[in-house]
Amino acid sequence: MVITFIGLSGSGKSYLAHRLVEEKGFTRRNCDALIEERLADELSVDGLSGLDGVAEWMGQPMQETFKSRQDLYLRHERDIMQEIIEDLGDDGWGLEDNIVIDTTGSVIYTGEDILYNLKKRSRLVYLSVPESELEFMFKQYLKEPKPVVWGDSFDQKPGESDRDALARCYPKLIRARQRLYQQYADVTFVIDRDNRDRFSVHRLLNLAGAR
Repeated sequence: MVITFIGLSGSGKSYLAHRLVEEKGFTRRNCDALIEERLADELSVDGLSGLDGVAEWMGQPMQETFKSRQDLYLRHERDIMQEIIEDLGDDGWGLEDNIVIDTTGSVIYTGEDILYNLKKRSRLVYLSVPESELEFMFKQYLKEPKPVVWGDSFDQKPGESDRDALARCYPKLIRARQRLYQQYADVTFVIDRDNRDRFSVHRLLNLAGAR
């Protein structure tokens, strides 16, 4: 059985992946950690580590170094996803372990080939965030930045402050990602912060029809 969580950073992918490990004995593929390993040399230059370190290294989209670092991050992510796909075999069947793939929010930018092959080998479960939580998520992003691939969703108008530009463009980024998540998902669950603890992973697997 292979299940892949997709969705925004903070949507609950890692939380539910941990629960599948603890409650159902799944093996977790933590894509954030794998990318951090690939970036170790770059991070070490500034004494950085962890997901927070990756976020600090990548920076914000208005910074001069952002695009080249975003491109490097995505290149590592594509390589990692391709390696995971190869490990899953031709179709994801016949594996000894049940596997949960805990992707980053930017997995939908890794390319159609990768997403098609991932979908062929696993069930893609999109963890959607209620509209009411998007403002909270933006405030959390400002308070505790995570590495975010902005693509072409960011632009800064003349005289606009960095924060105002981020606040204006963040919803545009979310909408663009939501369309892509929905496009590739096999099944969608709306999970908010208040009901995560009550969410049954047994029910999730049944409804997802994970192979």
